[in-house]
Amino acid sequence: MRILAKITPLFALVFMAFSAQAQVTQMTPDQAYAKALAGEIVLIDIRTPEEWAETGISDVALQNNLYAPDFVQKLLAIRDQNPATPLALICRSGSRSGNATGQLYQAGLTNVIDVVEGMGGSGVGPGYIARGLPLRADGAPVNPAVTTVQP
Repeated sequence: MRILAKITPLFALVFMAFSAQAQVTQMTPDQAYAKALAGEIVLIDIRTPEEWAETGISDVALQNNLYAPDFVQKLLAIRDQNPATPLALICRSGSRSGNATGQLYQAGLTNVIDVVEGMGGSGVGPGYIARGLPLRADGAPVNPAVTTVQP
C-alpha cells in the first residue's frame, strides 16, 4: 500500500505532462517552413546562441534562447505582434520544443506548435537542415516575407 501511495503522485505527474503534450499540435520542419513563409505561423528557434552560430537558423525563424531569463517576455512580445497567429517552436531535435510547448500549453498559451525533428533531426525524421530547407547565418536578416519583428 505504501508503494502505491508513492507511485500514484508520479503517475499523476506523468499523466499531466502527457495530457499537455497530447494537446499540442505538431508539424514537420517542411510544413513549418511553408506555413511561416505564408504568414500562417511564427517560427521561433529556441536553441542557444552557440547552436545558432554552429548550424545557422531557418531563414523564416525568429530567435529566442529557451535558457535566457527573458525567454517568456520575448515570447509574449512576439505573441503581442500576432495575437491570432500560432507560434511554432523549433530546437535541435524536437525535445526542448516538445517540452516547452507542453509547458506553455499548461500555462494557458494554447496556440503553440511543436516542430518535431528539430533542426538536426531525431528518431522522428531527418530535421530541417537535412531536408535542405533555407538557412541564414546568425545575425543575418530574416526572410523579408516574415513581417514579425525580432524582439
